[in-house]
Amino acid sequence: GTIFFFFQVSTVPEFGRIVIYTTSLRVVRTTFERCELVRKIFQNHRVKFEEKNIALNSDYGKELDERCRRVCEAPSLPVVFIDGHYLGGAEKILLMNESGELQDLLTKIEQRVQHPHECPSCGGFGFLPCSVCHGSKMSVFRNCFTDSFKALKCTACNENGLQRCRSCAG
Repeated sequence: GTIFFFFQVSTVPEFGRIVIYTTSLRVVRTTFERCELVRKIFQNHRVKFEEKNIALNSDYGKELDERCRRVCEAPSLPVVFIDGHYLGGAEKILLMNESGELQDLLTKIEQRVQHPHECPSCGGFGFLPCSVCHGSKMSVFRNCFTDSFKALKCTACNENGLQRCRSCAG
């Protein structure tokens, strides 16, 4: 028989797309500040980019590790991929921005559109507190035989009590 291999979405080339892996955790201040800086650089160039905040979804962290391993780079946030190719971290983006190289590269990307609109529901984060458990990560189940309540892990959200925003992330 024939064996088919199914790859995760992360292996599909992201043509005409800019993906930035970031974190909103302020635990390591320099990392947080570098993420903010790179985000601002891309916002100033008025390009549409997809931000994958690993603090909001641990799957993004696993995806980043896997992608960096493939290109033999150590994952150090932020990390930028353009057209599915590893571009670099904060230092590389800063240098490219100062030299004008980044502007040239972004001009070549067809999706160079007006400033990305901020989603009115989630403010551009792509995630919202869970509509079922409201971010508590627990759903209460009532046993109709004994009238007692039992707390179960909510199945509608991720480990941070968040769901994908239906308005912009689909």
